[in-house]
Amino acid sequence: MIQVGQLIEKRSGQRDDIQGLRAIAVLAVIIFHVNKSWLPGGFIGVDIFLVISGFLITSILLRQKGKRAPAFLPFYVGRVRRIVPAYLVMLAVVTLCAAVLFVPGDFSSYRSSLREALYFNSNNFFASQSDYFAPAAHELPLLHTWSLAVEMQFYLFLPAIVRFIPRRLLGPFIFAATGMILAYSTFRLAHGQRHTEYYSLVARIPEFFMGSLLAIRPIGHGWTRGASNLAASAGLITLLAGCWFITEEMPFPGTLTLVPCIGAVLLIAAKGSDVNKLLSNAALVWIGALSYSLYLWHWPVLAMLRYFHEAYSLPTAAIPLFVTLTLALSYVSYRYVELPFRDKGSGNRFVRPVALVAGVFVAIWTSASIHSRLTSPLPEELTRYAIPSEICHGSIVGDCLRGDRSAHRNLLLLGDSHGAQLNHFADYVGRATHSRIRVITASSCVPIEGFDVERPVEWARAPCLEQIESARRYVETADGLVIAGMWQYHFTSHRFLEALDAFISAAETRKQRVMVLAQVPMLASNVQRKLRFEELGLPLSAAAMNAEWESANSTIQRLVERHPNATFLELSHDFLFSTPPFNSGVLIYHDNHHLNEIGSRRYGEVASPYFSDWTATLSRPTR
Repeated sequence: MIQVGQLIEKRSGQRDDIQGLRAIAVLAVIIFHVNKSWLPGGFIGVDIFLVISGFLITSILLRQKGKRAPAFLPFYVGRVRRIVPAYLVMLAVVTLCAAVLFVPGDFSSYRSSLREALYFNSNNFFASQSDYFAPAAHELPLLHTWSLAVEMQFYLFLPAIVRFIPRRLLGPFIFAATGMILAYSTFRLAHGQRHTEYYSLVARIPEFFMGSLLAIRPIGHGWTRGASNLAASAGLITLLAGCWFITEEMPFPGTLTLVPCIGAVLLIAAKGSDVNKLLSNAALVWIGALSYSLYLWHWPVLAMLRYFHEAYSLPTAAIPLFVTLTLALSYVSYRYVELPFRDKGSGNRFVRPVALVAGVFVAIWTSASIHSRLTSPLPEELTRYAIPSEICHGSIVGDCLRGDRSAHRNLLLLGDSHGAQLNHFADYVGRATHSRIRVITASSCVPIEGFDVERPVEWARAPCLEQIESARRYVETADGLVIAGMWQYHFTSHRFLEALDAFISAAETRKQRVMVLAQVPMLASNVQRKLRFEELGLPLSAAAMNAEWESANSTIQRLVERHPNATFLELSHDFLFSTPPFNSGVLIYHDNHHLNEIGSRRYGEVASPYFSDWTATLSRPTR
């Protein structure tokens, strides 16, 4: 193993116990990210980092407070030298990897996140992320940059607070601000804003401020050895308890953030304790020195591996590869990027930054070309289920009509994205049955009365409510109702099942017939990814089916069959789905559970005879 002394550049005034605390923080985060069941609250390691940052940066600013020369420029230059070079190198390398691995839609989403990450706005980007077809959160290589964005945003105003507020008022001001922000954050969490609060700068300010308060009022200076030991032990126990008992389902940050904050503050304050001597262990100091690079690299490595395996839980054989890649990249980043750029006395003060920026720019600029040249692009009709701007998915666009627009028979098709995939289906079925079909859908939401709107992710809730209101205007006047959904997402919700049951019952009262479509077969892997990986020559297993969709269909079918006015149409055993994701050699899926445009049309061809029989039983059109 590389000797600690060879790796770590000892800084003047550096506290080894704080380096050890950094090690605990980054290890907690990494363990949580690898498998959240191993350490359910390991994400509080980020909060520990923010407390440490608040303490150290406020301490620096306080030392400069009495100087006549403005401290802003040296402060910002120091922060840039510490954070930006390694950060930019990570972005460049990850972008080149994404250019190789990602399918076009995913690479486009990645580049959107990259633009925001480049100017440290990724926390706001991910808080507002509403791309249903973007990779899952655990596959987003730049998701972890949200905390660095929060940190850089906090640095924009902290120097002004410390410099312009008198020293005697600084502590009371920060204490009062901390209390008010905690109360505000807790209020927003109680009103269902957990996603946006997690990434919010405002919600994270108390964590920085807890460290700032310790820098302003260093409470541990007068403690005896016994008091320090007691405080440090309490702090360590608090952190360990938080790592185990706080979970991501809890309203966090809010007042719960006091747990890691108080634990970190006690450990920083008790610098002479026996616990702090343990934190100063050479191995922990070594990891602490690497902590920034470890944080930068561990998540992209995990995300890329998960993207390839299409699973949150990595195969056992992939764990050693993750550890090896993370350590190697982190060491190279620390040794050859962090240290040289932090060294104020090194030569080539201007050549190095210019070369870095130029290299990053070239990597990002060429990535699009690399991505498009590696594999043959698929026709657009194979990569979407309809043109997004032309369908009423999440919002109303025009009249939402498909099929035979001149027909007098009106059908209303409601659903989530599994309904949205049926727009071309509705065109074929509508023309075959002389019906016009209004298709109104929303992501993760079947827009019927009583749908449990709080279940989908936050960004999907407002469109869900809007589409429920829009659909309400057409439900009672429709000659027939069609419902489609990803039933394996919905069938475990008792409230949804009750809402669907009530919807069908209300239609029966109005003498309306209802057709409920089974969920189309779901694959265990994304077909576009498999095709790209195969072209790249990467080893892949054969296509497999997801295990849940059939039981979900059975649950919905049993509910539908209780109603004499309702029909459940199950076509998953038709020849169309005999060799998914292909039908007669043609790709009909655009991911693992949505049909593409061709698949949607072919599904309509298969379903048309059944719809012809069903529409013949509908009451006579009124006009």
